Amino acid sequence: MGTSTLRIVHVVSSLNGGGMEHFVLRLAEAQRRHGHEASILALRGGPLAELARQRALPATVLGGRLPARVAHAALAFARSRPHVIHAHNPTALHYATVGKLLTRARLVFTDHAQTRGIIRVPSRFEWRATDAVVGCSQDTADKSGAVGVAGNISVIHNGIDITPARRTREEVRAELGFGAGPAPAATSSPAATSPAATPEPAGPSSGAFLGIMPAAFHPVKAHDVLLRALSRLRDRGVAVTVLIVGDGDERDRIHGLARELGIHGKEARFLGFRKDVPDLLLAADFFVLPSRDEGLPLAVLEAMARSLPVVVTPVGGVPEVVRHEEHGLLVPVDDPDALAGAIERLARDPALGRRLGEAGHARVRDDFSFEKMTRKYEQLYLGLG
Repeated sequence: MGTSTLRIVHVVSSLNGGGMEHFVLRLAEAQRRHGHEASILALRGGPLAELARQRALPATVLGGRLPARVAHAALAFARSRPHVIHAHNPTALHYATVGKLLTRARLVFTDHAQTRGIIRVPSRFEWRATDAVVGCSQDTADKSGAVGVAGNISVIHNGIDITPARRTREEVRAELGFGAGPAPAATSSPAATSPAATPEPAGPSSGAFLGIMPAAFHPVKAHDVLLRALSRLRDRGVAVTVLIVGDGDERDRIHGLARELGIHGKEARFLGFRKDVPDLLLAADFFVLPSRDEGLPLAVLEAMARSLPVVVTPVGGVPEVVRHEEHGLLVPVDDPDALAGAIERLARDPALGRRLGEAGHARVRDDFSFEKMTRKYEQLYLGLG
């Protein structure tokens, strides 16, 4: 490509608050800092539209029904005249292909894999129209629907750019009704390393071991497995509470299951969509994500970067980041007993949690920086000719 200053349009299905959408906003923001004209084209709106506005990120929301949406997308591409159109899921690729046909821009597709089995499968024409396909992990690249249709599939591991917490651990835990508790191991946030205050009574759950699961409500995220594990821990007398952060199609079903198990609002605290996830991570004692499938979940990297011990399943690219007993605990998919056992280990062995948290922090710091990932995408764009 003959220019070092690029016009880049990132195409996403929505501006909802999932990890992939947050990733796209951060990537566009980083590219603008590097001197490129990066913008976002979303098929539907969502809470992140306001965040994009606050960060001065140009974002267009198409809205409407299919025929009008395609026409609006064509007009948006014609106005922006991008050098690169970067699609971030299969539905977005459909519209990005329209943009390529109109503008002759280079088309890049990143397979984040968390949408596998949820939304449409790209056509062979769309795969062949792409100039570069990227897997966010080696596992994602190996399983991509582009295998055998598109050209070479690159691997660019997701990177993490830590957003500092705005409040201290003690402040957030007090707001949630928990005592201060011991702080996690060394982390990038000064607030996390301040001396822990003496725990004070704050309701029946104040002495609980506090976990966090930030994830959209989709079957692939396996919230149901977590709830069954929490029910088992309650029956064993292990005081554990997990903050469940996010929203989505499965929300009502998962809330109903929590009520059926008798843990709604107690062992399972549903916080909905939140803009203060960095603060909530700082307040937690561990992170959990029992997914049935993944690409390379940014939430895991964010938790590790903050020195939280993680309990995760060995799906997608997760084992490329987390080695069992070294950076976290890996448990089988759809196994609430194993998940409960791993959480109980951390609750009963603070030294284990500190060791895993420190190793995870070093792993992300050394190998999964957002700056390194951003530069790799820049090199990919410029190398497309």
